[in-house]
Amino acid sequence: MIAPPVFSPPKIIQVLIVEDNADHAELMKEYLSFIEKFECRSVNSIAAMWRSIHQNIPDIILLDNYLPDGKGLDSIKELTKEFPLIPIVMITALGNEQIAVQALKSGAADYWIKDEKYWETLPELVERTVFTFTTKKALAYHSEQLRYQALLLQNMRDAVVVWNTNSLITFWNPEAENLFKLTSQQVIGKLVTEIYTNLFDPTIEFPFAEKFLSRDIERKMLHLSGEHWVSSRITPLIDPDKNERILGYLDVIRDITQRKLLEERIQYAQIQLAQSTQLAAIADLADGIAHHINNPLTTIIAESQILLSQLAPNQPAYESAKAIEKAGWRVQKAVHQLLDFGRPPSTSFQPLNVNETLQQAIQIIGDGMRANKVRIHPHLARNLPLILGNPQKIIALWINLLILAKDGVTDVQQPEITITSQQLNGNQILVLIHDNGHIIPVEDQIQINTTSFFKELGGRGSGIEINICKEILRQHKGELRIESEEQLGTTFRVSFLAEVS
Repeated sequence: MIAPPVFSPPKIIQVLIVEDNADHAELMKEYLSFIEKFECRSVNSIAAMWRSIHQNIPDIILLDNYLPDGKGLDSIKELTKEFPLIPIVMITALGNEQIAVQALKSGAADYWIKDEKYWETLPELVERTVFTFTTKKALAYHSEQLRYQALLLQNMRDAVVVWNTNSLITFWNPEAENLFKLTSQQVIGKLVTEIYTNLFDPTIEFPFAEKFLSRDIERKMLHLSGEHWVSSRITPLIDPDKNERILGYLDVIRDITQRKLLEERIQYAQIQLAQSTQLAAIADLADGIAHHINNPLTTIIAESQILLSQLAPNQPAYESAKAIEKAGWRVQKAVHQLLDFGRPPSTSFQPLNVNETLQQAIQIIGDGMRANKVRIHPHLARNLPLILGNPQKIIALWINLLILAKDGVTDVQQPEITITSQQLNGNQILVLIHDNGHIIPVEDQIQINTTSFFKELGGRGSGIEINICKEILRQHKGELRIESEEQLGTTFRVSFLAEVS
């Protein structure tokens, strides 16, 4: 990093006098030598002036115009170009004001006229000129630095927001305008807590408890339609020259929506992979069960049928044989359902009866739920129109929603789940899965259809279930809404459009 130039006036001012009149040069040196803060040297030509400057750069040049090898006026432009931090003063005689004006236009810091008071005021003039010139150069330099830095911030590809210690917004670059859809005229001078920090979820808590630390934050924006994510770094602006006093805060914000969406797709792919692995394990388990159970089960069913054929209906053993046959067929049906559910799902869609998929889901998961004393109440409407769908995926949809409902009633004394199907508006099929369990937070209810990847649902499930449901509904053009209130319980509302008459 290049160090900035030093603009503070020197304690000892080095004065270069360019004067071909030796008496005048000595007189100027003599007047200045009375004050210890001046060190003077003199030359009598332009060539000697250049040699002296390159050997030792002075703090000020007092330049006569008429010199043996040229005019001092003609050297000013080149001097100011090569040594812009040295003030040049043109010394003229009374009546040469025109030369003085030309000297100022060429870049001289000032001009002095040799009159009767010139010699007495010379030390004060030199000191004041050096101080004034140094101050002007410092102001010009810092102004240029501010302009340059502002230009950098204006042209950054990231949004930049700055506010002062009074919490008033002082800077809002074009990228911030594009990202937040608010112009700088709308926000400059407004409270950051009213205009900016409440644009996010969660809201930025400001002022900070530890004000000297930078913060890296990822958060969602609330004011744009759909889901929008940003990351930012909020940094305190500390003045190193004033006991590290905080001047304000700088927030550099970057839109990371695409990155977040990609991360969520990856997470969902991992979930799909886990589900596929789970289904593959179920399929292997089902094959094993079928291998070990089907043969003896066939024997049981066959033997019970033989017994039934040999027993009269009024004999005591008849009902026992009938019960054995019925239990055998029930076990065989469960094994076949397990095999069907464990097979890799096909991608084809076919006409489906929603009630039948609900009944199959209840048969698969219902016994386990009843074992946990969860009462299931199905109320399925008759003659529902068919939908186009993948049977395995629709059954998986109901199973995952039932798992979420079961998790909600874990700690309830009399857990109940009601499953209702009905037809609305002619071509809409509605399925309601209601439980009397704990409530799902309002923010989760609102975000269920706006968030691409849902990590959890109010303490229900692991996050995998709700995301599987959302993906299955997306594929089937279905919709999911959640209604959850104290005293009323929680309802998962799933709707499809009937596409098969």
